[in-house]
Amino acid sequence: MPSTDDKTIIVTGATNGLGLALISTLKDAGYKPILTGRNADKVANISAREGVPGYALDVADTVAISDVTAQIEAEQGPLWGLINNAGIWLEGDFTEYSADDIRAVIDTNTMGTIMMTHAILPGMLTRRRGTVLNVVSTGALYTRKAISVYSASKWAIRGFTGCLEAECAPQGVRVMGFYPGKIDSNMYEEAGVGRDLEVAMAPKQAAAMIANMLDDETMVWSQVSGRSIRDYT
Repeated sequence: MPSTDDKTIIVTGATNGLGLALISTLKDAGYKPILTGRNADKVANISAREGVPGYALDVADTVAISDVTAQIEAEQGPLWGLINNAGIWLEGDFTEYSADDIRAVIDTNTMGTIMMTHAILPGMLTRRRGTVLNVVSTGALYTRKAISVYSASKWAIRGFTGCLEAECAPQGVRVMGFYPGKIDSNMYEEAGVGRDLEVAMAPKQAAAMIANMLDDETMVWSQVSGRSIRDYT
């Protein structure tokens, strides 16, 4: 496997679930993960426990994105990777959503991913090296009732990822999408939605798939989907 010594990677939404599993998985593989999350106390505690740099960052805040990413690059050096993992769930009848509900999902899932990429990508293109990996969702591969706004937020990122994949690959930078099914995390609980997570894949299983996608810089993995075999029952 190529050296990962110089591969510093920002992971958004990294204080629980897949994001937290990515921190340990990437660290074990020799990468230099940078932990980010909205809750400053959680970030500080996990950063100390895992022995990795941590920064409080709400990806729904475009000013914070600009300020914090500039701080990270100043303190940690050039960024090789960005994993846009931060996201929130919304489920129910569309007509029952409030404007604030809708805005929160789009600001985090869609604008957060786009603006994080907008902040980090120019440096990668200048160096002609780097990887942006967007954690999308199987919700961007099909349609069903009760997830209209969440699905819209992810379908937008499906298009965004595919366009940048074609735009950036000739310049030496990979932009890839990972489309997971259910992952055992607190995302549903935080949204007040019940889910049978006995059938979900473990965060470390999803993190291992992403690590495989990152490994070979000569390969672009396009629209990779994964789910637990139990999720088919």
